[in-house]
Amino acid sequence: MSVLPSRNSLAIIGAGPVGLEAAAAALERGFDVHIFERGEVGAHPIAWGHVRMFTPWRMNVGPHSAQWLETAGWARPEAEAYPTGAELAQHYLEPLGKHPQLAPRIHAHTQVVHVSRRGMLKGDAVGGAARREHPFRLLVRDVGGRESYLHAYAVIDASGVYGQPHWAGDGGIPARRELYLAPQMSYRIDDVLDLQRARYAAKRTLVIGAGASAATTVCDLARLASEAPGTMVLWATRGAAGALYSQFTDDPLPARRELYARARALAGGADPSVTHIGDAVVEELEFNSATHRYHAVLRVGEQVRREEIDQVIVNTGFGPDDSLYRELQVHECEITRAPYRLAKALREAGSTDCLTAPALGADVLANPEPDFYILGHKSYGRNPHFLLQTGYQQVTDVIEKLAADLAVTPVA
Repeated sequence: MSVLPSRNSLAIIGAGPVGLEAAAAALERGFDVHIFERGEVGAHPIAWGHVRMFTPWRMNVGPHSAQWLETAGWARPEAEAYPTGAELAQHYLEPLGKHPQLAPRIHAHTQVVHVSRRGMLKGDAVGGAARREHPFRLLVRDVGGRESYLHAYAVIDASGVYGQPHWAGDGGIPARRELYLAPQMSYRIDDVLDLQRARYAAKRTLVIGAGASAATTVCDLARLASEAPGTMVLWATRGAAGALYSQFTDDPLPARRELYARARALAGGADPSVTHIGDAVVEELEFNSATHRYHAVLRVGEQVRREEIDQVIVNTGFGPDDSLYRELQVHECEITRAPYRLAKALREAGSTDCLTAPALGADVLANPEPDFYILGHKSYGRNPHFLLQTGYQQVTDVIEKLAADLAVTPVA
């Protein structure tokens, strides 16, 4: 994209399922699209590649992407089968990223560091359409560390949240010494049964967190304990065991139902290899370089509990990186850090499950900053109740709105 881009120029941040769907839809609608991905195509699903999704293939394929792939001879996966993250990337995202019309527009291993407006500061033309006349200015860094400026009249941030894990400490901030130790600990859903088996087999591991990621990790470690004697799990959660993973007998997602049932049983003492500590927060983490063991200080109620462990896995969730658009006029929710209108609509709907979250149009997704949209999981901020099919609906609505606002002519 040149310094003075065409009016139909669109920059998309993130080459995951929603970013690629947005690119396919935008190209159909007449946009000049470029996609920037700081890793490889589908980097986030690849990172949790061994984990099987709760939702089947029919809920994870975008309609615009599927049409592009099928015209190129792609065979759609079995609709009711449940893909792993690796399968989602291998059988869907990678072929999409290699499509001859998309591939030249994908800039992998290229990070968008900041987004602003050319010739305008954050406080200029507040609430005015005049900002639309100044193209977005993107500071982009390639794999070699070289930086350049690119410009576009519309920007979609579909970079997700998986790259920004939450901290382990009380109140959501780091525990003492956590910042120093973070590079050697895990903040992901580690493949403890295969690729990282040696790291955890016959070891004592502290798992921190109470969401689906923590449940997956603890269940996998319990299975590892049945195969590798000496494997032990210390599971720390802010809530008591009885408050974890509320049971919904009519849950239509069987994989989620089974995972949560197993996690509830483990928290309740069903497996001697798993010790659950409820009402606990992490105060401090230390590492003894002589013994290669961690020392964790937990506060359980008002009592201090000290534990020695071999490994630490922090599965406390993920949140949006809002540093990208700090110089844009984006109104964030004070609770979830999602775009305010969307967060407010979700809160008012009272939905606490991804299957019942309402579909919301482009007007709700809009920010005070004209022609800048946050889509996909990042649009939900810290709210975990997001489905890919929700993101695909967002794409359809937003591309049509951008095309109307920027007077983009559809492809003949």
